[in-house]
This record gives sequence, C-alpha cells and structure tokens, in this order.
Amino acid sequence: MADIAFFEGRQTQQIPPGHEVYPSAALRVMASRMEVSPVGQIVVTPIVQDTNFGDYIREIRIFSLPAGGAEPELLLSVRLHALTVKQLEIMTPAHVI
Repeated sequence: MADIAFFEGRQTQQIPPGHEVYPSAALRVMASRMEVSPVGQIVVTPIVQDTNFGDYIREIRIFSLPAGGAEPELLLSVRLHALTVKQLEIMTPAHVI
C-alpha cells in the first residue's frame, strides 16, 4: 500500500520506530541433513584469511565418483566463515585420520 501511494505521489505515514523492518541476511541459520551416495572424494581446503573482511574461510567440497572416464563432478560445496581459526578446525576421532 505504501509503495502505491509513493508512486501515485501521495504522502504516507511514517512507520513507527518499533515496527521498522530491517533487511536480514539471506541465510542466517540453516540446519539440514543430506545424504550423498556414492561419494568419490571429500576435499577440505586449508583455512585462509579473507582479506576483505578479516574473518577466516574454509570450504568442504564433496565430489562424485568418476563415471565413464569423465572427471568427478562437484556435488556439494559448503563455505564456512568464522572469526577465529580455531572455530574452523575439524575434530575427528584419531583412528579415522
């Protein structure tokens, strides 16, 4: 309604401060479970510092099995951002490494 009034040149009332809508990030929290089968390769990139923002980045990439002589395809890539390197460390049982 406010947009129509604006384009028609009419005045609209100001939104009260307690009811203002602020743009939010496209994705704040996502909890998801997915199954990828069969997996050909899992790549965990080194932790690097993002020079633009100062935080740290690491990616986890999951590739398919190679089929018919073709290169493996990227199935999933997750980019992780954190304020410290420690937050991006991967913990795994010692017998798996």
